[in-house]
Amino acid sequence: MGLTKFFKAYRAKGRFARNDREWQRSPRREELDAEHDLPPRPLTTQEYDLLSWTLEHGSEEAKSFLPQLEGIQAVRSCTCGCPSIRLEVTEGTPLGVTVASRLVCDLVGRTVKGALVGLFLFQDCGKLCELEAYSLDGEAGPPEFGWPTIESLTAFGAAEPGAPPLNESLMEHA
Repeated sequence: MGLTKFFKAYRAKGRFARNDREWQRSPRREELDAEHDLPPRPLTTQEYDLLSWTLEHGSEEAKSFLPQLEGIQAVRSCTCGCPSIRLEVTEGTPLGVTVASRLVCDLVGRTVKGALVGLFLFQDCGKLCELEAYSLDGEAGPPEFGWPTIESLTAFGAAEPGAPPLNESLMEHA
């Protein structure tokens, strides 16, 4: 799938999720909206494991962000039903290596239910700032879906999701 086609599909699915009137009026959507305004919380075990694995198996630049896992906290960053979180790094934690792009990792995997999900990890000025998940096949949502499983993760465009786990050489271009 070409990058242009991917982003067109991503935008179309995002519009569909935002325009789904039933979802917009649902009590669960209101709960997610309220979570968006809560103070930062510790990462869940699943979020921590996913973030840790992503950094440990990424490029050398990605590995430079590992010290930031100590004390990192999260806040829901979206109300469309995706599990995306904004990350807040503890003050005084060493900065990661900044690169030209804010993107630290670009992965793709499958949820427990088999839906194809993309995963972006962003940094801002050397601090991790967001872990974003998005549906790639429309099966993950709307309205709500979970994180991809660690076993299914691969670099975006490197292999078919569900292939053998990502290795460092695949992440060099991410």
